[in-house]
Amino acid sequence: MTTRSARRVPVARRLEDVALELFATQGFDETTVDELALAGGVGRRTFFRYFPTKLDVVLGELDDGLAALASVLREEPGDDPVAAARAAFLAVNHYADAELPALRRRLGLIEDVPELAARATVRYRDWEQTLATDAAARWGTDPASLRAQVFGRAVVAAMRAVFSAWHVRPEADAAALGALVEEAFDALARGFSSP
Repeated sequence: MTTRSARRVPVARRLEDVALELFATQGFDETTVDELALAGGVGRRTFFRYFPTKLDVVLGELDDGLAALASVLREEPGDDPVAAARAAFLAVNHYADAELPALRRRLGLIEDVPELAARATVRYRDWEQTLATDAAARWGTDPASLRAQVFGRAVVAAMRAVFSAWHVRPEADAAALGALVEEAFDALARGFSSP
């Protein structure tokens, strides 16, 4: 299993790292794209080749995570969407210890910067729909059905709660994150495993 950063283009990863550091020290709104490009050792045009906006430096990881989640879900067997989603979220949230500081900064920004929080919520809709579609296929029902839609939204809400709980525990490591994912899915399984 590869870590998250190993799946990123090296230039994009470097830009993300320096951006998250600058956002943490200077503030998101106070940091300019020119400062991000300079700190990342690239020009402004190169920065925009990797990230269409400053917001995407923080939120682009959500898009990558969604693509990975969809890929893992397609490979998961069985008719239990809770088991499939559990396996998928554990797989796509595999972090090396060296990646945890950047993850904490990203989570803090998404929770504390209103514009990032709002944009993240819009992107979470794609996560919800991906999970609803997968659950519907496993149940043999319509993805637009209330049951599938509730499932998708409940799983995303649970994972957001997991990351919030992990973020506020500075001593928590990657294993603790995995344990919280497991705990959340144990709770979800009690509500979604039976028809």
